Amino acid sequence: MHVGDGRDAPALLAREGRVTALGAPDELRRLAPDAEAIDLRGGLMVPGLTDAHVHFMWWSIQMAQLDLRDEGSLDGALARIAEHVRGLPEGAWLQGGRFDKNRWGRWPTAAELDRVTAGHPVALRSRDGHARWLNSAALGIAGVGSGTPDPEGGVLERGADGAPTGILKENANRFADAVVPPPTADECLAAIRRGQEEAWRRGLTGIEDLEQADAGAAFARLDERGELGLRVSMGIPHAELDQALGLDLRTGLGGAWLRVGHLKIFTDGALGSQTAALEEPYEGTDDRGILTIDEGALRADVAEAAAGGLAVAIHAIGDRAVRAALDAIEPTRAATPGLRQKVEHLQVLRADDLGRFAALGIVASMQPVHATSDRDLADRHWGAARAARAYPWRTLLASGARLAFGSDAPVEPIDPLAGLYAAVARRRPGDRTAWHPEQRLTLAEALAAYAAGPAWALGRECELGTLAPGMLADATIFDRDVFGLPEETLLEVRIAGTLTGGLLRFAGGLG
Repeated sequence: MHVGDGRDAPALLAREGRVTALGAPDELRRLAPDAEAIDLRGGLMVPGLTDAHVHFMWWSIQMAQLDLRDEGSLDGALARIAEHVRGLPEGAWLQGGRFDKNRWGRWPTAAELDRVTAGHPVALRSRDGHARWLNSAALGIAGVGSGTPDPEGGVLERGADGAPTGILKENANRFADAVVPPPTADECLAAIRRGQEEAWRRGLTGIEDLEQADAGAAFARLDERGELGLRVSMGIPHAELDQALGLDLRTGLGGAWLRVGHLKIFTDGALGSQTAALEEPYEGTDDRGILTIDEGALRADVAEAAAGGLAVAIHAIGDRAVRAALDAIEPTRAATPGLRQKVEHLQVLRADDLGRFAALGIVASMQPVHATSDRDLADRHWGAARAARAYPWRTLLASGARLAFGSDAPVEPIDPLAGLYAAVARRRPGDRTAWHPEQRLTLAEALAAYAAGPAWALGRECELGTLAPGMLADATIFDRDVFGLPEETLLEVRIAGTLTGGLLRFAGGLG
């Protein structure tokens, strides 16, 4: 058993949902002769893994929607779409997506969708979630035409004639948000329930859900019914700042299972859509991406949130956006040092910003799989000099910064094992060499970034993040001892069990 604070232990005793003792099995049996025994069967128990950045309901709903993430050609995607449309009721919207235009060589168009969608309105998300692909029916419902101006912080892709092509980027997604039918409350509840079961199977004991309000309502319903067995910190959308302050919501407020999380603010786009905000242009272009919020407004909102007890989680992928996020948070640190402020993603940083995370006590909330899945895009669009400063886990950790790891699902799979492999190997399965291997972490460091790091970021380090006595009995069980084995072994590891509150929520062959 890996306790998580530099210690190992042969066995653990839990009572009423908390760890009460560590020691030899015979010794613990004498302390509690009637305790139910869980035989790990050669597996390894570690502190419960938390996904520090996930869009949980979007991911849960996406499981039942059209998924194009593995479709390598536009023609293949259109064939899949045509097949899917045939099963829709008349007039129903087609949603889903996760398409990757980088695999197709260009953005697709509404005209191409029109040929295969039989008049159904269609709004498909890009893989990174920062763009949507609409057909003409959907553009018409959204009121988007040649005379529609680009919104601040957003772009409507246009053809040579100035007419929208069907691609909405960043804040332009709001045109689609206003008309795409949202899921019903019961559909949200069913999705959350389905997602919780799957999260347990993946070894997760907790999440921070940076999602919309209807996800929070669904979690609350599940909690009220006594069915919530995942530790959830529910983020607050930026647009709801005033409402949250009016309700006196504060980060950390809540109960054992459901608490108020961070205020989520976007400052830029994504690498995959080439909308991440950069200090210097993308390679071979004069495009520096999109800063989706005015920097003065960002500073004002971060200050207002901090004064009201709300910590922020600022999406910032490009180095220009990361600097804007740090500059906005820095003035709040003296007055509200107890707030656990986060910057999300920080995929490429200026060298002189690397030390600011530790100096300001700001959490670096990162997703290891982004580095390996996006490495080719980083090399192509950021170039060698910037790629050398991309996803700098080792440098940040060595500087004293706190890392909190997650998945950003459904952008990436909600799979901490894949994240652990990316963090320690810095390569994809099948790659012969690591990408900037100097930034790799040890397995113990990566596990801490999935357990102790999120616990600290969420203000729960006194009860989560390790398996020391007095801590909550939340644990993930691997089917083998992963320490000391070749890093490739992580690709073969399976989740054998997941416990929260001392209860075995998933058992993959445990006795």
